[in-house]
Order: sequence, then structure tokens, then C-alpha cells
Amino acid sequence: MTSNDQHVPRATVVPWRSVSDEDGRPAFTAGQLRDAIAGLDDDAPIVVNVATDDHGSVEEQIITGAGYGKVRWGDGYGTETNPLFALDSHWPSVSPLIVRPDRPRKDAQ
Repeated sequence: MTSNDQHVPRATVVPWRSVSDEDGRPAFTAGQLRDAIAGLDDDAPIVVNVATDDHGSVEEQIITGAGYGKVRWGDGYGTETNPLFALDSHWPSVSPLIVRPDRPRKDAQ
């Protein structure tokens, strides 16, 4: 870092409590994610249900990495660390990821 860069503002995260989806559901925090997976075995698979339309359809992706990415604003200051921690996801090589149980059909009552 040069002396000219010492007081250059860096990217920050918007007030997280203000972030939601179009239905008003708030963005998850690290603490909420920790709580949600607290009871899972260490080798339990986790998928991301990625919204594919406005009607609630989703497709499963697998988590392939996690961390702070990089951002380049194109303003001459170069690349800096993205302040948002992200889970990276990709399409699985096998689909579907769950196997339907082999059991007799149950009649609706």
C-alpha cells in the first residue's frame, strides 16, 4: 500500500438487516447458518436450492467452496477483498441427488 492509498475507502457491506428477497424474507447470517446445521454430522451433505423462477421452482446445487472473493471496481485502485463471505455452488455431476425409496404405493385415504 502506498502512502496515497492509506485513506482510500474500501468496499463495505450494506446494513444486513435491510437485505431481503422480494417476498421480504431476510438474508441469513453466519450465526443462523451455524444454528441451522448444528445437529448435522460433519460429513452430512448440504445443497443450495437455487430459485429458477418467480413461482417457487428450485434446482439443487452443491457447495464447492467458501470464502471471501475479490472485487475490482474499475476505478484504478486494483483488486480488493470482497467484504461478503460467500458459499460457492455448482451444478452436481449426478442428478437427482436423492433416491426414491423402493416401497409399495400407499393409497390416499
